[in-house]
Amino acid sequence: MIRLTFILAIIILTISCAENRESKSTQTESTSKIDSVADRPKTLLEEVEEDTILERNDPNSLDLSKHQIFIDTTRSSTFYESVKQWSESKWDKQSINSSLNAINKDFKPKQIDLKSFPSHFITLRKLNNQFVLYDRCDGIDPRYEIRDTAFIFYGPLESDAESISKVISLTDNSIELELRTFQAKSSDQKSRLTIEKIDDFIYKLTYKNQTFDRVEYLTTVDGIEKFDLVVNNCPTMKMMEFDGFDEEEK
Repeated sequence: MIRLTFILAIIILTISCAENRESKSTQTESTSKIDSVADRPKTLLEEVEEDTILERNDPNSLDLSKHQIFIDTTRSSTFYESVKQWSESKWDKQSINSSLNAINKDFKPKQIDLKSFPSHFITLRKLNNQFVLYDRCDGIDPRYEIRDTAFIFYGPLESDAESISKVISLTDNSIELELRTFQAKSSDQKSRLTIEKIDDFIYKLTYKNQTFDRVEYLTTVDGIEKFDLVVNNCPTMKMMEFDGFDEEEK
């Protein structure tokens, strides 16, 4: 009887130790999994998603050697200066000249005197129902220029141009032009452009032809410092562009 009791005690002790080892192993494995998730580097998408909650910041307080998306409110940073001092590249010039040469091959453009109406415009976007500028990760946000015989589209990565065929109206606060475009865009090779001032430093652009119907809000170069600047700073590699702006209202 004593021998049987001793054997049963040994069996119970062995089962208990095995269960304890299994519990510790499971706990260690679970902890290891948590640690590995916490320690692994974030993916590109996760980093961008974290940055979609924008904060108002002075760039001088940020580590600009790393990717940052923020609202620059300084009006005097290098980011503001790069937007204000931007100029077309040789690639822009080549693309613009190529477009105009093709359009003007059998067409003589109309020359225009803008008088006091602005000639250079920059796209505005809306964030939380407020107009802002956007400094993209790659390329420039669209800009537009009215020259004496042409209307120029800049960016984000390529530029284009159309010739002025008719001045429909021109005042201190608005302009309406008929443009000569490519047949691929419009079979009658006509586009209609209107830019009108709707508020201090805010303009509304409407561009239409048989293929396109575009409405955008703009400001002038002189108006840049009137608006906050959303900066998508990408110092080492291309990242996703910020897509958290308000839906466009036409």
